[in-house]
Amino acid sequence: MPLSGKLYKPVPLLLLLFLLLAISACSIRRELPGATGHVQDQAPPAPLESPLLAHADLLTAASPDKNFVTLLDVGSEALLARIHLIRSARDSIGIQTIIWVNDQAGRLVMYELVQAARRGVKVQVLVDHLASEQHVEIATFLASVHPNLEVKMYNPVSGLTGRPKAEPSFLDKLFALVFKFTRFNQRMHNKIFIVDGMIGITGGRNYQDAYFDHAPGMNYKDRDILVIGTVAREMKASFQAYWDFEHSVRLAEFTDVQRLKKRGKVKIWGTRESFRIDDLFEKVDRAANRPDLISRLFIDPMLGVEFAYFVADDPWKVERGFLTDNGRSRVTHELARLVAEAKRTVTIQTPYLVLSAPAIDLFRDLRKEYPEIDIRISTNSLAATDSWHVYALSYKQKQTYLQTLGFRIYEFKPVPGDMHAFAPNLARSGVADPILPEQQEATATEKAADEDDEAQVPASERAREEKPYLCLHAKSLVIDDEVAFIGSYNLDPRSENLNTEAGLFIRDRQFAGLLQEKIRLDMAPQNSWFVAKKKIPLGIGHLNAVFVKLSNILPLVDIWPFRYSASFELIEGKEGVDVDHSDFYDNYRDVGSFPAVDADNAGKEIGARGTKAFLSFVKPLL
Repeated sequence: MPLSGKLYKPVPLLLLLFLLLAISACSIRRELPGATGHVQDQAPPAPLESPLLAHADLLTAASPDKNFVTLLDVGSEALLARIHLIRSARDSIGIQTIIWVNDQAGRLVMYELVQAARRGVKVQVLVDHLASEQHVEIATFLASVHPNLEVKMYNPVSGLTGRPKAEPSFLDKLFALVFKFTRFNQRMHNKIFIVDGMIGITGGRNYQDAYFDHAPGMNYKDRDILVIGTVAREMKASFQAYWDFEHSVRLAEFTDVQRLKKRGKVKIWGTRESFRIDDLFEKVDRAANRPDLISRLFIDPMLGVEFAYFVADDPWKVERGFLTDNGRSRVTHELARLVAEAKRTVTIQTPYLVLSAPAIDLFRDLRKEYPEIDIRISTNSLAATDSWHVYALSYKQKQTYLQTLGFRIYEFKPVPGDMHAFAPNLARSGVADPILPEQQEATATEKAADEDDEAQVPASERAREEKPYLCLHAKSLVIDDEVAFIGSYNLDPRSENLNTEAGLFIRDRQFAGLLQEKIRLDMAPQNSWFVAKKKIPLGIGHLNAVFVKLSNILPLVDIWPFRYSASFELIEGKEGVDVDHSDFYDNYRDVGSFPAVDADNAGKEIGARGTKAFLSFVKPLL
């Protein structure tokens, strides 16, 4: 619905703060200095002779009504798939995402897109304006670099003047937040990557180093799915609907972009070197052109599935006001429908576990109808999460999840036991690069060069880089060992009611089994803590549970200091059992509510406890 001068009531300052935190919950934005190269590379190479596209041609010709899928669970491989497909594109590329950052991965993908445009491919990129990095010089470059490359911003901040800017000021954002609250509050969370209308990727990843196992410190353990078949056409149609949406605005129409162009101060990043920050270009460059590697990673594990379909929310999901359910939350309705039909098992993986009242009712009814149904959820611990303020609301609801809904909850460790398998490209020493397996044995000269490179990095930076950790970001669902979902949807009120979402639904036992196996590995004792009721002796636990529940229902505060649950870790040498097993408390040790939150991250615990105690009323914004 286009705005027509209608003003929304001002929102209390504290709510504004939490809204800004909520909208940026899944992003870490950082400014990097712009490059200054001005010399254009030579003519771009012809498109690759891709085994993946050739395979897609064969599959769609032989089985035009079927779909074929490959899971992309490793970040470096997910980046490799994108770079290879961009280089292979013959006609068109469409990318839709909430976050695009001016770091190495963001620059690498953009460089490849510019090269594709130069060789005649129609390239369209649609990015959420508020959640992505805002830099007027980069926006002006992208608006001018080539006629075949077009970038739009979804729902841009118009601010004080009523006209969008690539780089709005704080006052612009504050004005939009206060007076155009509904529009400001909805963001585009969909992720689509589509090449030639025949190969698509969807899931949870954005365009930032942390999503491709290339960032210092925190990296996201995420999941995408590559698909060939009818679903790719559905994804293209969805992308086009968002592209044509009235609030998707071309960069060339932004006032500060137009101003910079008139001044003739458009920077041109014209060479590969001008985009480069570190050696990621070289690593992916060699791998993306290797047909044997592409076949092994993306074609060999590909599965044909019985039935698949793509669902996306309406581009203007919230039409009539805050938290309005107007039938446009298509992903929410489809997920709710499938969960309501479950009979035996529900396995969920979500970065954030904050249930709205309707979601709690859905699971309560399911538990009542099928008392023995097995509901297991993989989510972040406080130590792993990127959003302590969201975790705080999950922390507050733990008693409801465990006691009322009968969830089995597994909270992901920041440094899981299987970290090298999950993200083999992270550690700089002692870990082989999965993209280039033939280079696992480095020569003495190469090792010496690596040591010299590290010596140039300040000790504080080296210490930070030597401690990578993972934050769970995958969003997946498996029901009754048959129905599966992979997409952008978090189990929280923002995905349910506010952000636009998208995802792929698959009904196929073999694929559902594969996805469930991946999630169960994340739940394994070496990778996650098990959340269960605290063992409190002398019957005091029952009394504590009563006080916890009473405190939870207070309207503004939740001040009872003793919690219902804790995290449990399997004792070495003991057998892993469920919480209702008689040996559970003998086999697991209580490691507290917030294990692995050390002194350096004490602010996470302080923030989570404070939010749980005094700010639970912000739940609808998170």
